[in-house]
Amino acid sequence: MKKRIAVGLSGGVDSSLAAYLLKKKGWDVIGFTLKFYPEENRCCDLDSLDQARRLCHKLDIPHYVLDAGELFQKEIIDYFVDSYLQGLTPNPCTYCNRLIKFGSFLEKVKSLDINYLATGHYARLIKKGKTYLLRSGKDSKKSQEYFLALLKPSILKHLVFPLGNYTKSEVKRIAKDKKIIHIERGESQDVCFVEEKSYSEFIEKKCSDYYQYSGQIKHVNGEILGRHKGIYHYTYGQRSGLGLAWKEPLYVVGIYSKDNSVIVGERKYLKNDFFTVNSLNWFYPSKQYKAITVKVRYNSSAFACVLKIDGNSASVKLDKEIDAIAPGQLAAFYYKDLLLGGGIIDKFKV
Repeated sequence: MKKRIAVGLSGGVDSSLAAYLLKKKGWDVIGFTLKFYPEENRCCDLDSLDQARRLCHKLDIPHYVLDAGELFQKEIIDYFVDSYLQGLTPNPCTYCNRLIKFGSFLEKVKSLDINYLATGHYARLIKKGKTYLLRSGKDSKKSQEYFLALLKPSILKHLVFPLGNYTKSEVKRIAKDKKIIHIERGESQDVCFVEEKSYSEFIEKKCSDYYQYSGQIKHVNGEILGRHKGIYHYTYGQRSGLGLAWKEPLYVVGIYSKDNSVIVGERKYLKNDFFTVNSLNWFYPSKQYKAITVKVRYNSSAFACVLKIDGNSASVKLDKEIDAIAPGQLAAFYYKDLLLGGGIIDKFKV
């Protein structure tokens, strides 16, 4: 008897090919598209739904639309806005994966007697005995396991990632050869629900009292250099848009919601070799592994580090100084290509 599997379909090439590959391997595939936001939003617009429906018709599989809009607004968009207003740099994709795509969505399909869920993520899930290992995908430039670091460990047995052993170019070639995609779309590089020209413009539309987040711009030496219109305009490591005259280029090295101050300094002040994390999530006990590395953002290299764990938090000492560690971002921990877990960056020394 064929195993039933739900596939999350966004209308893009990755999820579409994932469904095709699973159908080809003999799975009983059911397509689902999550509606996150109003129809005009590029995350789930009419074109995306049309692409998903066309694919399911071509593959002769059922297709359903699930409305996740209310939960997405509460758990992802509100979190995104609140984070910037607290001087943090949020990672909405990570929380969307944990709470919605592999959270409420997985629970929904399981309630329909579907025990497996597949997506178009570039990651590899390997079973060794009774243990599931979450590893980087074959395509190192596109691998997305970083964004899965906060998933609940108990759900790994329900997941399938058909694209883990493919490169992006291979996926595009197969999809083209098999005429999987009706109209090829450009890849989204930014936060999917922000259509405005900037994050700050989006936040001002969502927050009626945004003017209360203005404050002073200070140099690390304490000198006041000017005022800003709101801390949500800034992220760690930012250089452009500061509007400051100084003998050397200045970068944002601190954002504090307590007094709405933005701290700037020369490039040397960006570098750090120590930070703390909270909300730790482990797939495998880190103490079992030596030579642990950490990524502090998606496109970051993995840096060697030493962890000191205290319950749900940890201090992280790097073997070298790196630029622009940002509170609010995800720190993902690895042993070689094995994703051990992750946590949210909390503090660092300035």
